[in-house]
Amino acid sequence: MPDATSDSDEAILECARQYACLVAAFPYAHRDFSQSFWMQMDNFLEQGEQLTRLVKRKRQRRLAADILSSVIARGEIKRTISTSEAEAIRRYYATPSISRLATLSGDELSGLADLTEGWAQDKQLDRRSMIELLGWSDGMRSLVDAVGLNYMPPPSPMGSKPPLFKYFATKMRRR
Repeated sequence: MPDATSDSDEAILECARQYACLVAAFPYAHRDFSQSFWMQMDNFLEQGEQLTRLVKRKRQRRLAADILSSVIARGEIKRTISTSEAEAIRRYYATPSISRLATLSGDELSGLADLTEGWAQDKQLDRRSMIELLGWSDGMRSLVDAVGLNYMPPPSPMGSKPPLFKYFATKMRRR
């Protein structure tokens, strides 16, 4: 597992890059090795999610208690926040989630980053929601930077339902 001693996204993004390499090689693997590829891909996704949880916990420690409770409960922040507090909140939400790579292409992630950034401009949103959406956008863009715009996810299992983000990405691409 890559080193996760800081709250940097680099270890998560290294897992994402390694996962993407396996996904790209999967179609060319001999069928006798396909199960091994799936296991390795699942392993990188799990490692990446463990790293994401670790980094998010470290980033939570930088939040004031009242802000942390609003972030965890996904509720409105009731006071004026400083620029550094807003940045700490954004960084918390910007932590990349490599599990998105299991179903979304690089192009879809990029489009969703634009979409969530656009949603953040809605004047009716509270501060925390706006910062959350901007953070999500940053996290998706960092994944695209790591795996490339041309990244394609592995085939989905038959009968599986796509996640909500896949629905948004599909609908957005049809516009």
